[in-house]
Amino acid sequence: MLDLLKQSSPTRESLGLLAVMDVLEQKQGLTQRELAEETGLNLKKVNYCLHKLLEKGHLKFQKVRRNPDKRSYLYILTPSGMKLKSQLTYRFLKFTLDYYSQVENRIRRSVGEMTEAGVGRILLFGVSDMTRIVIGLLNEGEIRVAAIIDENPQLNEYMGYPVRDIAETEVSQIDAVLVTSLDEDHDAEALCRLGLEEDRIWRVS
Repeated sequence: MLDLLKQSSPTRESLGLLAVMDVLEQKQGLTQRELAEETGLNLKKVNYCLHKLLEKGHLKFQKVRRNPDKRSYLYILTPSGMKLKSQLTYRFLKFTLDYYSQVENRIRRSVGEMTEAGVGRILLFGVSDMTRIVIGLLNEGEIRVAAIIDENPQLNEYMGYPVRDIAETEVSQIDAVLVTSLDEDHDAEALCRLGLEEDRIWRVS
């Protein structure tokens, strides 16, 4: 997994540039503050991305007056900017697909080990993208999910399974808990409160 991240992971700069270009392709007449709100980036990052794109000729701009007291810039992607956006989009999608493929393989391996150990009825701990993948794979096999547990859950149901508060969870009729949360530090503390033996707690490895 680390090899994949080192070799293929889009840099934060690339993702920032892609986010800015993606918005500007749809909405050209924005202030930097509005662009920050649209992309979720801070103003400093937006300013950096704009200067980077302008410097490389991927973006051009002209001042426009939206009202007597407020000026903004009309940012327009150049042909080279459109090409760069396509390249970054492809790179990001390829990384995402490669990453999910490796995650799926790791989950399959862990599920196989659980099946061999005689695990039949489980709880999933945590709602995340991993939870969705795990549920899809478990539907193909013998292991059954009784429910999803979480601390202070925001959902009552996820992908057809009930989501329960960990504080109200009874584990006596459960073979194991499979951790699908992505917050490792938080997981250890919360799982201790379940009172489960360590060999009944499984993690994707």
